[in-house]
Amino acid sequence: MLGLIKAFIWLALTFLYAYIVGGKIPYMVFYTSLGILSTGLIWAAINAGKVRVICYAETVNAQVGSKVKMTVEFENLSGWPVPWVQCWVNMPDSFCLPDNLICYNTSLSPHEKKALSEEMECRLRGHFFWGNMLIRTGDIFGIFTNSRNSGEILELIVMPELLNLGTDLGRIIGLKQGDTPSSLRPRRTGSGFIGVRKYDVGDGMSRIHWKASARYQSLLVKEFQEQKTLEFIIFLDAHTEHHSGSGPDGTMERSVTLAASLAAAGAKCGYGTGIVVSGAENKTVPVGYGKNHFNLILETLVNVQPVTKLKREEFDYEPSLLSRKSHIFIIAGLLEEPFIDGLVRRGARGYGSTVFLFRLESFSGEAAYKAAREEGIERLAGSGIPVIMIDKETDLRLMFRGLEYEAG
Repeated sequence: MLGLIKAFIWLALTFLYAYIVGGKIPYMVFYTSLGILSTGLIWAAINAGKVRVICYAETVNAQVGSKVKMTVEFENLSGWPVPWVQCWVNMPDSFCLPDNLICYNTSLSPHEKKALSEEMECRLRGHFFWGNMLIRTGDIFGIFTNSRNSGEILELIVMPELLNLGTDLGRIIGLKQGDTPSSLRPRRTGSGFIGVRKYDVGDGMSRIHWKASARYQSLLVKEFQEQKTLEFIIFLDAHTEHHSGSGPDGTMERSVTLAASLAAAGAKCGYGTGIVVSGAENKTVPVGYGKNHFNLILETLVNVQPVTKLKREEFDYEPSLLSRKSHIFIIAGLLEEPFIDGLVRRGARGYGSTVFLFRLESFSGEAAYKAAREEGIERLAGSGIPVIMIDKETDLRLMFRGLEYEAG
């Protein structure tokens, strides 16, 4: 519509000029303008709706720090060339783009297909929806344009970043508990022999009990009962007032990264792992084993956000979640009295704990909670509970390498 108004004004002015001045040149300008604008109008009308655009990502699951290949495909469905196409795509918030928009520009020959791709880095975790597009095209002069909205709602799930914390998590726990490092070296999940059973397709040759098979004249395999080695559960404090900073460099995101990385290290060692995220509604994944259980923990961490109200009842869940051999990892930005009381009580009852505590002033520059924090650390240390401090410059991977080195 705006193009038509501009064209009408231009033709009116050139005609008025030719009528007043007279002569061939002014009228030639008018008729040339009329021909150009008519051609542009017809061209834009033919191309309207003749450009098909789709967008997609190479994967629907990604991880913070990884790159996702985003592709926009253009196709000219008409026999006329399209001098220009402009496509604005609403991208996932994870990419941290201005207004979450990115613009693609191209031109198309008759019946041409073209794909434009770009790798985008995932900076935020979460469950994101994207895919709305605004498509603009028009004539070669850019006077007449048409726009339309297109696209379907797509999703992208960005998991927390997983840092390689090493493979000796059990030794680190042992060191901090005062055990000998060698007593908690990671080992294969043990098993106890409980009997034999008939051979099934898929059983390995190493499991065949040859003596029993010879005695009973039938293939029999050994059957074992799985015995777990070590269990731990992660408590993640999600109270807004206990965190500082925002975005990927804030303590909330660092806490989620640490929790996910601890779970990954435990799963890699074959340890039982669980998690409790404290908040308005506690999110709990009991201790379990295997890849599927680890994926469940990651799914729980994907949508964790800071909350303004924190329930303290999460410590009441421990008896149902943990056994005496289990270890508790606390990830927090602030130590309050109820929090410390719960840890001390459970320490006295035989539960091992390790606290990862963020120095909030290194993220915000404010030292309002420093005195209370130091007092809480002294009380925990007196109860034999180690507190590992983390500031803005701490490299979590190097920190765990140092702890593993201390374990010998």
